[in-house]
Parts: sequence; C-alpha cells; structure tokens
Amino acid sequence: MNESDKVVSLAERGVKRLDFSARKTAPLPAAVSALRDKARNLLLEQAKKLFAKVDDSLFSMAERAHGQEEQDGLFQALRLLRVERRNIAERFANNLNEAFQVKSPEQEAEHAFASENLSLVHNDDLEQLVAADTMVANAKRAYAEPLAELCLRLDTLYSVKIYDKNNPLGPDAICDAFVDAVRPLDIHIRARLTLLKKFEQVVILQLQDFYDVCNQLLVEHGVLPSLREQRRVARQRSGQRPNGPGGAGAATGAGQAGMTGAGHTAGAGMVSGGGFAPGLLPATAGLAPMPSVDLLTHLGELQSGAQYQSAGQVQLLNVGELLQQRLVQANQSASLAKVDSDIIKLVEMLFSFILEDRNLAAPLKSQLGRLQLPLLKVAIADKSFFSKGGHPARKLLNELADAATGWQAGDNYASDPLYREVSQVVDRVLSEFDQDVNIFALLSESFREFIARERKRAEMLERRVVDEADGRAKTQAARARVAAVMDALVAERDLPQVVQDWLNKVWSNVLFLTCVKEGTDSESWSRDVRTARDLVWSIQAPMPDSRQQLLGLLPALQERLREGIEAISMNPFEARNLFAGLKEVYRERFALAQQLTAERERLAKEQVEREMREAAAVEPAAEAVEEMVQAAQESAEEIAVPQMEELEQAVAQAELAPAEPEQKGLAPLPESDPHWQMTFRLAQGSWFELKRSEDEQFRCRLAAVIRDIDQFIFVNRNGAKVAEFSRLDLAYAMRAARLMPLDDGMLFERALQSVIGNVRRKRSEQG
Repeated sequence: MNESDKVVSLAERGVKRLDFSARKTAPLPAAVSALRDKARNLLLEQAKKLFAKVDDSLFSMAERAHGQEEQDGLFQALRLLRVERRNIAERFANNLNEAFQVKSPEQEAEHAFASENLSLVHNDDLEQLVAADTMVANAKRAYAEPLAELCLRLDTLYSVKIYDKNNPLGPDAICDAFVDAVRPLDIHIRARLTLLKKFEQVVILQLQDFYDVCNQLLVEHGVLPSLREQRRVARQRSGQRPNGPGGAGAATGAGQAGMTGAGHTAGAGMVSGGGFAPGLLPATAGLAPMPSVDLLTHLGELQSGAQYQSAGQVQLLNVGELLQQRLVQANQSASLAKVDSDIIKLVEMLFSFILEDRNLAAPLKSQLGRLQLPLLKVAIADKSFFSKGGHPARKLLNELADAATGWQAGDNYASDPLYREVSQVVDRVLSEFDQDVNIFALLSESFREFIARERKRAEMLERRVVDEADGRAKTQAARARVAAVMDALVAERDLPQVVQDWLNKVWSNVLFLTCVKEGTDSESWSRDVRTARDLVWSIQAPMPDSRQQLLGLLPALQERLREGIEAISMNPFEARNLFAGLKEVYRERFALAQQLTAERERLAKEQVEREMREAAAVEPAAEAVEEMVQAAQESAEEIAVPQMEELEQAVAQAELAPAEPEQKGLAPLPESDPHWQMTFRLAQGSWFELKRSEDEQFRCRLAAVIRDIDQFIFVNRNGAKVAEFSRLDLAYAMRAARLMPLDDGMLFERALQSVIGNVRRKRSEQG
C-alpha cells in the first residue's frame, strides 16, 4: 500500500502521542477514574453500532464498484474488519484510557505546522485531513458549552492545566483514539474513508448526550456542582454591563468596525474582558474557537482594507498578525479552530512559493499576491478547495499565471495590455468577492476571451516567422536531396552533353519542386527520381542486348520528360532543342545496336560457310567481333546505373546531414550527453529564459522545430522571432545555462506540490 492509500493520522495533526506502554501510568483521582470507565463504556457501545453500519456500507459499495480491483479491495476490507472488530475495540479502549494520562504543555511541545499537518498531503490525503479536521472543529463548536464545563471541572482534578486540546474526552482525543486503533489495518482507501465518515455519524455527532452524562457524573462526585448556574449568571451580568472598555460595548464597537456576529461569537471564542487579553490567542488558552463564519467576516474586512506596496513589489501577508491587530483594536479575544489555523498557514506557504516563482515577473507576481486573502476565504469556506483541481478560484489563478509566464516588465509596464487586464481582474476579485465563487468563473471566462484575442494577433506573426523558417528549411533540404540524387546518377559517368542538360536544367528543378511541395515520401517524388534514373539508364544500357527493353521504355519516358518540361514552364524553343538532342543520341544508340547485330549475323553466316575449313582460320575474326561486343557490355557494367534503393539511401543520408556546426567551433556531443538528449524531448510551446549577456536576458517560447534541418525557432509573447538554434547550438546553450526552461505547469498545482515536498523533507529530517 502506498502513501496515498493511508488515512492521515489525526494524532499527527496535533501533539504526537507518547509511548504509554513504555512508562508507568500515574494514579488518577477517584472522580477521574469513574469518569474514564463510564466514558469508555459509552463510547465502546457506540463503536459496536459503528461496525454494523460500516459493514452494510462496504457491502453496498462493493456491489456497485466500477472495477474488479476496487470490488476485491472493498470485499477484502469487509472481511478484515469483521475479523479485526474485537481487536479494534480493544485498541480503541486502551487509547481512551491513555488519553486520561494528560501531559503538561512542556511535554507536548507542539510541533511546527509543516511537520504536523501535511505529513501525507496528497490530493486524497489532503481531502482526508480537511475532512477530519472539519469533523473535530464542528464538534468543538457544536458542544462548546458542555466541553467548556468539562474542561473546568477536570482542571480542578488534574495538576496540569486542562483545556480543549488536552481534554481527555475532547473531540481531538476521541478521534485520535479511534484512528490510532484502525491504523494497523491494510485496507482499501475507500474503505478507510467510509470508516472515518461512519465514525463521525455514529460517534462524533452523538456526543451531546455523552458530554451531559460526563458532566453529571462529575457533579455527583462533587466537582463544581454549581458551575452551570455560575456561568449563566455571569453571562447575564455581561449582557447588562454598560458600554465601555472591556464591556459589552466593546463587542458592539467591533461590529461597527466590521466584526459582525458579536452576539453569536460571545459563546464561541470572541470575548472581551473575562481575564483574557485582547487579541488572537493560542488554542491552549481555553477559549472555544471562533466560528468560520466570523473568521470569514474578518478576512472580508481585511480584504477590502488591505494596503499593498507599489506594483513592482511582492508582498506576503501575515494573516495572523492582521487578525491580531483587528482584535486588539476591537478589545476582543479569540482563538482559531485548528482547521482554520492550518488552512491559513497552508495558504501562506502556497503564496510564498508563488511570490518566489522565477517564472513570473515581479509586477505580475505582486498582482497575483493580492489574491492571498480572497483565496484564503475560499479555502476556509470550501474545504474541497485543495483537493478539487477544477475549482474556479484555482482555475483563475492558473490562467492568470499561465498568461504571465512569458511576460516581461518594460519601462512602461503599467500600460501593457496584459498587466492592465490582470490588474483589473484582481481588483474585481478584491472588490466583488464575498462568498459567491461564481465571480471567479465569470472573470476566468472574460480573461480567456482577452487572452484569445492577444494570442490570435501573436499567432499571425508567429505563423509568418515559422512559415518563413520552414520554407528556408524545406528549400535547403530539397536542394541537398536533389543534389544527392544527381550525384549518385552522374558520378563517374561520361554522359552526353544533352543528357547533362536534361538533368541539370530540367530534372533537378522538377525534383526540387516535388520535394518542396510533396516531400520525399510521396509517390510523385519516387516517380520523378525513377524518371531521372531511367534517363541515365537509357543512355548507359548495353547494346544491342537492351534494345528491346529500351524500345519499350522510350514512349513512357518521353511522356514523363514532357510533363517535367511543363511543370517547370520551360521555354518551348529550348525544350525542342533538348528533345531533338536526346533523339539524336537515341538514333546513334540504335544505329550502334543495328551495326552490332548485323555484324553478328554476318559472322554467323560466314561461320556456316567455313564449317569445313580449318577452325583456326575462323576463330580470330569471330573473336574480334565478340571482344568488341563484350567490351561494350563490360563498360556498361562498370558504370551500372544505381538501383532505386541506392538512390533512396542517398536521399536519407542527405536528410540526416544537419548544418555544419563545426564552423562555430562546437565539437559534436556524445549521444549520452543529457543536454543533447534533452533537445529531443523539448515540447513545442515551452517557455525558456535566454541569457545573451549579464545585462540582456529575456523570455521566449519554442515556436517550432524545423525537422528537415534540425533548427529550433524561438519567439516572444508577441510572436516575433528572437532566436534560432541548431540542435548542437541548443544543447550547448542549455549546458551553459544560457537557455533555461521555465516550468509552465499550472501554478497552483506546482505551489501545492512544492509545499508538500518541503513538508515531507522536513518531516524525514526530523526523524
């Protein structure tokens, strides 16, 4: 099972559990022991109901599974849970007992956010983490009053301070006890998620009566029996207190300053006076956490009133400090729910990556940085923000960053169309976004329309650049391929002048046009190469043996030659002269064939007449003629016309021959060189940073790879050509870091992966 198939430990989200099996447990007061036993029995009863519901759910899920592998995994989980049910219950009970061995704050020493809360942050893991934190946070809000009473009562029985985090019966402790109990199970990820969801439904959402029973048990043991009445009277007095510093008026004043919902937050962490200093207090202070709705209100006020530096400066907001300032000004105290605190820190880490990303120019990074508060509000309101790749807020950020990848800040960048458009989009988010995420989808659509218009103009210029380079490359490659064919046909052959004229003046041009228009893989190219070969063969073929074959070839050859003349629009007068000259060559060849044939016939006749004569007198004359014929044939064999396969090979070799890089003093690189190999993996459209000198550097995009001559064309955002490299030039440029690829993946995903990677490294370093 890989990491993404594990449920995130709720224990890892908070204080790491000590190894209680390795130390002696401290004795508990009688009231605490009674509470522990009662609470454990009640929770175990609920756990039994939990397993029955999980059993039904897994069976139903397995029947509806989409694939065999998933179905097998769910049935296996079903069987394993049935077998391990008793062991899970025992571990759950032991964990609940251990939770009553409360640690002091010094023993806890809460770890930094990074190593605690992102231990396994994959998309699935992050969704589990947020779901678990949300479950705990919701429970703390729902049972804030009985939890506060339980904390106060237990605080009188323990020698260490009891607050919501180390409350042995708090939602954190109960959830951690259960997750620790099921952690050893090797089961399918969907089964783990189902188990966690059913635990929330059957146990966590039923804790109201549980906490009432626990408080009542402590009351029966004489632990703060009048606490509830005292708290009721205190709340009544607080509500009658006149306006003034530290009084109810402070809460009202907070509402005037944008701190809405004061009446709601009085019981949920937003208090003034009461022994708490104004400001943002840690979770260990004992305050119930601020509801997310109130936190969103604060962030909305910060969003509308945030002051940013000049456009060219990047700025990461410290949201904790901003909230602290608001609470101090309002003379109020509050603490954050752990899930909200974690999200604030995670968003800060993401925007820290964004503002350090070298792919983006500083002015546009500054604009994107202004989205920190709106995206933080989205993340707090919608816990699927981190796991939902298609979330409209994420899509808008990615689209803005993608458009900005190749942008450079000029002297008057504030008037640049892209900068103005991005600024307007960010301004609208800040001014219009409250809770409706549809604003992000609307802005994405309008921004895409703007980018489409911008790219259409750039593509027109880029198309001309690429077409021009492609045309030059095709011309260069075509000339090389035609030359290869001609060299193979003409080399070491003494051809008549008229045939040389046909090849140089006519057929090299015919082959060039065919190569440029249709390429060397076309039927037209093969036909035209064969015509050139047939022309040379017709002059070189041994006679008289090839006379009949030549007579059969000439009509078709003459027609193909005529089509070639028409294709290049040759002057008719010159064309007639070429045909006339070629006709004269063939007349001479057939005359030679006729002469040789007649001579053979004469010798054969004479041989019959001299049959009775001395054989010695006949042989010299016959040998003379045969030697003449044989010499003509051997001469033809020595300069045999190459076959079509040989001509194709010559063309292929010319196609593989790049421009001569040695002229620039660059030595060829071995095939194993990583930069040489990288040149074969570059994707068209990728962005690069090109450094021509320390003072001159700019961004460019790979617009095209001209395969015929291995040439790489780079353009800027406007489509204008800024550089071109041969393959060897490109490899050397990347080796010297003169040309460095930019990461053009989606910004939010890159930021999230970077944060995850950093967290995992830190966690592994910490052991």
